[in-house]
Amino acid sequence: MAQQLNLFSARFAPAQLRFSARHGGLVLALALVGAWGLAQGLLWVADRTQAEALAVQAGMAQLRAQAGTLSARADGGAAAELARLQAADATQRSVRAALEAGAAGVREGHAELLLALARQASGRLWITGLGVSDDGSAIDLEGRMTDSSALTDYLRRLNDEPRFKGRPFAQLTLRAVDNSGAALPYTEFALRSTPAASPGPAP
Repeated sequence: MAQQLNLFSARFAPAQLRFSARHGGLVLALALVGAWGLAQGLLWVADRTQAEALAVQAGMAQLRAQAGTLSARADGGAAAELARLQAADATQRSVRAALEAGAAGVREGHAELLLALARQASGRLWITGLGVSDDGSAIDLEGRMTDSSALTDYLRRLNDEPRFKGRPFAQLTLRAVDNSGAALPYTEFALRSTPAASPGPAP
């Protein structure tokens, strides 16, 4: 009995490899292209990062320069303000020292003079005018008295006052006035003092 063999069966067909050498070459080529592209991308990113870093460094250098300029200006302004305040303080100290020493006049003004005149007031003698120099060294008095003998006692008592002590009156003018009738006759007087003697040097 004859038997037929089917030589065209798929079992007897030559087997085809799933990955051939051509496929491997294509995969390798694609891998190389991808690696090159990745490398180029990394290089581009590195260049961009370096450029940004350089820009930041330049900006920082500019900011440091501006900060140094502003600091120098601030230091200069503070130094100028400090010098101005020190000069003002020195001026105030000089003025205060002059006032303490009496070089700029009497510190308390002329109130003490008026109080001294008021304390030595008398019913027989009264003051009608008072003149004081700017520095308080010279004093002019004008007044009236009903009794000429009252002037000597008044000047003696006035000389006991601290503000008049050591101030001799160098000029005296008298003028008799007669109000014939209603009022008592009186005598007008004018006194001019010499500057107070300054204390001599200590021995």
